[in-house]
Amino acid sequence: MAQLRRIPVTSSNKKRLNPLAKAMGRAKHSNFYHELSLRGENPLKLLDTPPDLWRGSVRAGTQIVCGKVIGGGHPLENPVDKDDLWADDSVWRAEDINDHWLEYLHSFNWLADLNQAVDQAAAKKRTQELVSGWIEQNTTWGEISWRPDIVGDRVTNWLVHTPLVLDSLDVIYRGKVLDIIARSARHLMKLTSEFPDGPGALKAITGLILAGLYVPSGEEWIREGTSRLGYIIGKEILVDGGIRSRNPQELLHLFKKLLILQRSFAEMHKRVPEELAHALTRMASNLNQMAHGDGKLSLFNGAILFNYEDVKSAISELSLKDVEAIPLEQSGFARIEKGKSLIITDVGPPAEHELSGDCHAGTHSFEMSIGDERLIVNCGNASYVPKKFSEELATHSRGSAAHSTLVVDGRNSSQLEPGGLIGAGVTRIVSQRFEQDGHTLVESEHDGYMLRYGVVHKRLIYMNDTGEDIRGEDILEVQQKVKEADRLPFDVRFHLHPNISVTVSNDGNLVYLGLTSGETWQFRQRGGTLSIEESIYFGEAGKISPCKQIVLMGRTAGQTTNIYWSVKKG
Repeated sequence: MAQLRRIPVTSSNKKRLNPLAKAMGRAKHSNFYHELSLRGENPLKLLDTPPDLWRGSVRAGTQIVCGKVIGGGHPLENPVDKDDLWADDSVWRAEDINDHWLEYLHSFNWLADLNQAVDQAAAKKRTQELVSGWIEQNTTWGEISWRPDIVGDRVTNWLVHTPLVLDSLDVIYRGKVLDIIARSARHLMKLTSEFPDGPGALKAITGLILAGLYVPSGEEWIREGTSRLGYIIGKEILVDGGIRSRNPQELLHLFKKLLILQRSFAEMHKRVPEELAHALTRMASNLNQMAHGDGKLSLFNGAILFNYEDVKSAISELSLKDVEAIPLEQSGFARIEKGKSLIITDVGPPAEHELSGDCHAGTHSFEMSIGDERLIVNCGNASYVPKKFSEELATHSRGSAAHSTLVVDGRNSSQLEPGGLIGAGVTRIVSQRFEQDGHTLVESEHDGYMLRYGVVHKRLIYMNDTGEDIRGEDILEVQQKVKEADRLPFDVRFHLHPNISVTVSNDGNLVYLGLTSGETWQFRQRGGTLSIEESIYFGEAGKISPCKQIVLMGRTAGQTTNIYWSVKKG
């Protein structure tokens, strides 16, 4: 039995920076003495460059060359250009860009896409135009542009993509770039004790160590970074290879960066820290289990699917063909796989409050695939969707109703706060797995609706030995008498992949689900009123796809309310 807890979020334990604290932090890093401390010997060249192990999107790279800014497959809207083009380096002078986009812009993670553009000469020109503009506008400290995790990512990306960034005959430009890399490393050195919790610490430490490996006279950066690497890995990488933010895609991107770091140690003839090698093996195990049959990640807590991003190929880069599967108990997920059928379900609370910025209120949601086709899904991440579609889509995509789970009274199982973090809600979830003769049952319960309604949500998911018979039961159990709990409305949602065809029987209790392969699966239910409703799928980068969802509606009755459902081949 696994039991995961989240510290209850109250107004007293929220780590909010008041205006005075923010002002003090700004003054600390933007004053003359901090700027002076970042000065030092200006490197004239790099010793080498880190291995470029991962490709980006050819389509996105080509669009960036043409003047767009692409994140999550979507363009950043330019209010003064109907085609959303950003001439020259104008994006660095733009206003009213939300923090999500600013983090992406200043990290330079989009260089991986530019590196795949067909016209590499144009890609190099566009890269250097944007890098030069960034230096012009961002040499001094900024809250996001010089945040340790963003600095770490930027250093990593500039070094990995040196052929794009530094291949120039302009000696003055080259000198500025090398100077910024060195200044960035000194900045990280001064802030090692202040590295953020969560994945950001690993991003910062990776950038510091890579700068030490490839910038002349960077031995001190290597020593400092390596001395802290083991501690940060121990804190941020869980026993089963997951990460505390519970975002599978962020885990994949950290895996890629840490693999580059491991290869860089070896290529620069430095000892590879054992903690790093062990962490990569655990992360590979976790990623393997969080991937569907199509080789891509499941859509939990902010993940987006990119056509070029295949987990299986990422794992093969580790040169480990058979990574031992570690149970996902600490990460808060369960995987059930028989025959061609695969279910991945969320049996954990949201990430800790300060790490929950990308997390979703999707406790007890699940995804199901048949071979390489997805059948039941979560809606995905709408963070990069242009404002013209809806400014509220990003928030809605994080809500419980955008997940294949039960929703009570139209409310999220965990609250989404105005600032983007997840507040009160699920604090305790207990799960258990049973195996017998090839049959699997996963049962779990969470308390997300306990405080307001006095009920717990229990979910049981069973799969037979062939994977062709899946049965589920959702239970609402009253554990504390609350007035609002009488005849409480609920709905159980099953979002279907856009490629799935839907036909409802005449009696309205049987739904035929058609896969593109020609297979048909049948959905049945008992305990609710079945309807087919419209939904939106944000899972695939750059697309907003209409899809269907099966909704089972009802009201609680008595101490225990049971809703039964099944998905069977036939």
